[in-house]
Amino acid sequence: MNQEQQIAKMVVRILDDNKENLAPEVKDRLAAARRQAVAAAIESHAHVPVGWTSIALRQRTRSAAILLGAVLLTFIVTQQLTGYVQGEHGDAFLLASELPPEAYLDQGFYSWLEQQ
Repeated sequence: MNQEQQIAKMVVRILDDNKENLAPEVKDRLAAARRQAVAAAIESHAHVPVGWTSIALRQRTRSAAILLGAVLLTFIVTQQLTGYVQGEHGDAFLLASELPPEAYLDQGFYSWLEQQ
């Protein structure tokens, strides 16, 4: 509890203990100040409907989840419709070439090429 709250509780306790001894004009001023504070508090909360923040948060979360799902679904569908994977194309190229794939891995192959 911060210092302002402690002071406010102390003032309330003193006023409660001594409310019978207050002058009528002091009671009237305190009642008017209370009505003014309550009206200001109600007005400050009047612009935000009750529960609005939680509803807005749920709507934003739901919208983000739908958008993410749509992007993921689009990615999966486009991958399926392309027809081939890049790795398969590379393997087909090596297998269809005149040299076997092992020739490209052999270090002596490059020296043989230079001699030819």
